[in-house]
This record gives sequence, C-alpha cells and structure tokens, in this order.
Amino acid sequence: MEKMAWNIESEYSSYNSPEYQKDFDEVLLKTEHLEKLIKTIEPALHEADHSGSDPQGNQTLETIQKVLVENEAAWVLAMNLGTYLNCVLSVDSSLNEAQGKKSELNNLTSRLAQALIPVSNFLKRCSNSYMAKVLSHPELQAADFKWNELRKLSSILLSNSEEALLEAMGNSGKHAWGDLYTKISGSMRCHLKFADRTETVGLAQASAMIRSDDENTRRVAWQSIQEAWGEHKHTGAAILNALAGWRHEENKKRSRTKSVHFLDESLFHCRIQKETLDAMLTACYDNLESTRKAPLMMAKLMGKKALDPWDLLAQSPVSGGKKERNYEEGLQLIQNAFAQVDPQMSDFVKMMAEKRWIEARVLSNKRNGAYCTGFAKRREPRVFMTYMGSNSDVATLAHELGHAFHSWVMRDLPRAQTRYPMTLAETASIFAETVLHDVVIEEAKTREEKIEFAWGEIEGATSFLINIPARFEFENNFYKAREKKTLSSDELMQMTDEAWTKWYGPTLSHNDKMYWATKLHFAMSGTSFYNYPYTFGYLFSMSIYARREELGQNFMKTYIEILRDTGRMTAEDLVQKHLGEDIRRPEFWQKSIDVIKTKISAFEKLAFQ
Repeated sequence: MEKMAWNIESEYSSYNSPEYQKDFDEVLLKTEHLEKLIKTIEPALHEADHSGSDPQGNQTLETIQKVLVENEAAWVLAMNLGTYLNCVLSVDSSLNEAQGKKSELNNLTSRLAQALIPVSNFLKRCSNSYMAKVLSHPELQAADFKWNELRKLSSILLSNSEEALLEAMGNSGKHAWGDLYTKISGSMRCHLKFADRTETVGLAQASAMIRSDDENTRRVAWQSIQEAWGEHKHTGAAILNALAGWRHEENKKRSRTKSVHFLDESLFHCRIQKETLDAMLTACYDNLESTRKAPLMMAKLMGKKALDPWDLLAQSPVSGGKKERNYEEGLQLIQNAFAQVDPQMSDFVKMMAEKRWIEARVLSNKRNGAYCTGFAKRREPRVFMTYMGSNSDVATLAHELGHAFHSWVMRDLPRAQTRYPMTLAETASIFAETVLHDVVIEEAKTREEKIEFAWGEIEGATSFLINIPARFEFENNFYKAREKKTLSSDELMQMTDEAWTKWYGPTLSHNDKMYWATKLHFAMSGTSFYNYPYTFGYLFSMSIYARREELGQNFMKTYIEILRDTGRMTAEDLVQKHLGEDIRRPEFWQKSIDVIKTKISAFEKLAFQ
C-alpha cells in the first residue's frame, strides 16, 4: 500500500504547513501588486481603446510587459497550490478543512484573473504592431502563439467590468455546481447486494469492480451505482441544467457582433476547427456497421447475443493465464512494453514508480476515475487511479503514464508553450495504451493469452468509436434542448437512451440510461464536451503509431517532436507539419479506422476460427 500511495509531500507537508501558507501569501502579494500596477495604466488603455490608436510612450508598454511576467509567476504558484489541494481531496473527498482551503484559493485565483482583465482585453484587441512590441520582451517572446490564439476571441469580448463580473461569480455559480457533483460522488456509498450478503463500498471501488472478470460481481456493482445515483438523479439533473444554462446565457451576452454557438468554446480550447470535428464524426458513423462487430464479438465470447451494460468494461472471458496482476507486476508489464518502443519511455515509468508519483490505492473516500496532473513549480507529473489488478487497470495506468510522459518531454520548454489542448493530450495517452496492447499480444505465448490481451483493443474500439460518439450525441442534443427549457431526469434518461440506440444499435441488451448522471465528464464546470477529444486522440495516435515501421530509428524522435509542438500549434497545423495530412477531411480519419478494422478482423479470426 505504501508503494501505491503517491508522494505529494515533496511540495507541501500539509495544507496547514508553513510552506503552503508561504506560497499562498506570495500569490496574494503578487495579486495586490498587479492590481495596483494595472490601475496605473488603465486610463491609457481605455484611451487607446476609445481612439483606436496605440498607447503613446514606453511607460505603458513596459508596464504591460511587467504585468504579464509577474502574472505568469503568480499563476505558477497558484496552480501548484491548486494541484496539491486537488490531490489531497481526490484521495479523501471528506476533508472539510481541505475543501475550505480550496474555496479560499479559488477566491484568490478569481481575484487574480479579474485583475488581469483590463490588460488581457486590450491585448486581444490592439494592433498587430503593438502586440509585436509587447512580445519583444525576452520573457514573452515564447508566448506569441498563445496570444495569437487569444486574439481570435476579440469579437466576442465583453466590457472589462462584465468580464470581471463573470469571473467573480464563477466560484459561487457554475463551479459550485461542479463541486457539488464531486462532493456527492466522493461521499456516495454503493450497496452491493449479492445473493448471500450486502457490502457497502465507495463509488470508486464499485466502479473498479465493473472491470471484474466475474459477471455477477460486475452486475451487482453496476446496479449498486445505478441505485446510488438514482437517489441523486434530481440533483444530478439540476447540476447539468445549471451548467448548460450558465454557458448559454454567457454565449448570448457574447453574441454582440456574431452568434456564439455552444460548441465554439470547446472547439477553441481543443484547437480544432468545426470541419475537423465533423469529418471525424462522419468517418466514425460511416464505419459503424464494421465497428459494431467489436462489441458483438465481445458478447459472443461471453456466450451472449448482445452485451449487457455492465459488460462494457469487463475483462476477457478467455483466460490466458493470470487474470489479475498486483501493482508491481502491472508496472513491470508497462515498462517492458514501453521498452519495445524506446528505452526512455520505459525508464520514465521506472522513475515514476521509484519517486512514488503514482496514487493507486483502493480507499473508501477516494474520487472515482483516473487522471494525470502536475506541480507547476517543479514541473513534476503525478498519476491518480484506483488499481485493482485487472487488465483494464493496467491499460488505464499506461494511459495516464502516457499523459505524464507527454508533460515530461516538454518540461524544458517555456511555460507558454506547454499548455496543450485535450485533443492532443489524449493522443499521447492512447498511444501508450496502443503500445501496451500491441507488445503484449505479440509476445503472448498461447492463443488464449493473445485473445485476452487483444480483448483490450476490441474494448477500446467499442469505447472510442461507439461510446464516445454516443456521449457527444447526447451532450449535443442536450445543449440544443436546454436552449429552450430545463430538462428533467426522465428526459435526460430518454435522451441518453436515444443516443445510445443510434450508436450501439443491437450490440447492447439495453442501454445505460443513467449514464448522463454516472459519468463525471458531463458535470465538469471547467469545460463542456469532454468527450470527442478521446476519439480524436485515439485515431490520431493510430495514425502516428502506424508510421513506426516506416520511420524506423527516427520514429521516437518524430513522436517526441510532435509532443513538444502540441503547446504551440493548432491541431490542423501540427498534423500538416509532421504527417503532411489534412485532418479536416474524412479521408484522414478513415485511414486510422481502417487500421482498427484490421485489428477487429484479426480478433475475429483469432477468437472464432
């Protein structure tokens, strides 16, 4: 258990420690200083905005540059504090004092964000020549891509006071709803009703049990989660309605010169064009008949005509050997697989384990799910999950270590060039999963072992090409409907049912109608449409991985160059530069889907012929 507990004490010994308080006080001091500094140039910025000309003299220019440099330093400390508190609360969501500390920090970071608005708004609207002068500062030159992207928002900006009001109300508004979901899920108790006994566990443990190789365990765990969330379905519906309603109202306010669509914010943060999203989803839907073979084959191996919803994350019913691996065995399997691609990936996993930068324990108050985060001061990654030894758990661990490796190879870059979008983040994580699956299948000694590991690929195809598009379908339809009215929990269930029927079709015995409530991603206050980037990353990683043989010894160099460019390019430009492809065309995505269809055919031959 000690090896499975992460070391976050390297940052702060506790949220009551002197070092934590020192950084918090430093953020407060920097915020107060920035507020005073910005006030000295607000009249000049207002005059320049009003006249349409650049501010005169060097004093305003130099002050803006100083503000941007100091603001970056303040945010590094603030993000470090935020990461620490999130790590603490992910392990134990019942810590009320930590929740209070998080609220205190959120208020401070909101104040910090509000302070910068007059400068930020001005820079988004000023002339190209003046922006170039600002970025001529040695510590700001690397931020050119960041600001070029932000300047695309100039037409939807509100006034400084309106932007500040939105920011100020966020913590008690939309973020409070997201926090409510996290608090409910973190304290939720699931009652496992077996034939001979009833056990009570936390949501994270019940969710991990859905990956069991025993169907009765999966079914009981799934039903316990359904019942637990059923008791909170009205609250869950209120959370989703409030978040979507907030975003719709904000978009209306921003639609002064052009209409702002509810997808625009997501596309901007994912750094893709609408044509790219449409091309990808079109390719997925056009190939649905072929990709549905994956869940149907899973069902057939289980002796069923169709999967039950508790089977979607199940392990292979064909055992090729050890069904569960302890934590060290799982890590070793990942290390060995990564070593087949490049030693530095394998060494990285070893370092993560030795430094105890991974949290994998099974705990009652632990948050559900898995993620990768990082401490901004030291640029050190951390991985969070609940590890119970299934093949799916090993794959999840590889996935999150892929994220960590991505940030690790960028740690020497200027901070302004390290903030990559979710679309490209998922590329690195799913690449790591693909490496794991390919290597273990290739090295498997028996047909049963090959089936057991290839099962993970089939499960992945089902998830990324059917489940993720179904999530998008639901969320897109929900946001359309929410423009007119709030939706009840029954309506959300019906909407989920319709989306799943469209994508899963006859591959399921019945749909998971409560998925809108049980899936955290729909209730995240910081971002909407936390779904399609997974399919993007899945297909893009397949495209990269398919070039491994062609590039030979240059493959890893090319892969790392791609990762390092993710924080300073749009997705379209990145793929064009490194692969010479246009991702706005369905043909690009079709090539990757063809690779997956080949894997599906290979599984069919392996399992049934």
